[in-house]
Amino acid sequence: MRIRLSLVALVLVSACRDWRSRVDRSRAAAEPEQALVTGVAAIEFDVKSHHVRLTPRATYRITGYAAETSRKLLDQWEFVVPLDVAFVWGPVADPAVLKHMKFHLSDRYVSYWYDATTPPVAGGLPAHIANNHLIPATDDVARELDRVQIGSLVKLQGKLVDVEIRDHGQVAARMRTSLTRTDVGSGACEIIWVESVEVEE
Repeated sequence: MRIRLSLVALVLVSACRDWRSRVDRSRAAAEPEQALVTGVAAIEFDVKSHHVRLTPRATYRITGYAAETSRKLLDQWEFVVPLDVAFVWGPVADPAVLKHMKFHLSDRYVSYWYDATTPPVAGGLPAHIANNHLIPATDDVARELDRVQIGSLVKLQGKLVDVEIRDHGQVAARMRTSLTRTDVGSGACEIIWVESVEVEE
């Protein structure tokens, strides 16, 4: 009998802590705002004996809930792109939808699962779920991004950028940002030079 009571208590505590039930869909209802740019100067800096060049492709603003985060063992370039956050917004940022879903973020990819009873979502689930590779523009932005947890409401703005990393003059890596919310698979992640951010835990 004690075991059963403990299990029930554990289930109740878990349910109370489930971020999905606390989402306010009105606060992340808007679609991300994006405007293509041309002729904007590249952002360049050196880190760990590598030269990094970021080519702005668009301005970008998004408000979404963090469904998953990843900060460790991302890949060999995590010293340039130190944080991944999978955001949900729009019709997916709804407790009635999220309670049917689970998320996992690993190796720069976000995976999600849903069951047969998941309510239909206008535009489809992939159009309102995205993994974002985040590059903080300043130390203050980096400190604010450190506060992001699963379930945080995050408002950020900056630029979608292509990334080139050089090692002693030789190109070591190139990464292109996504410019659409409907793509999936490799190359579908937004790479964001984050210029400002607000986090509500």
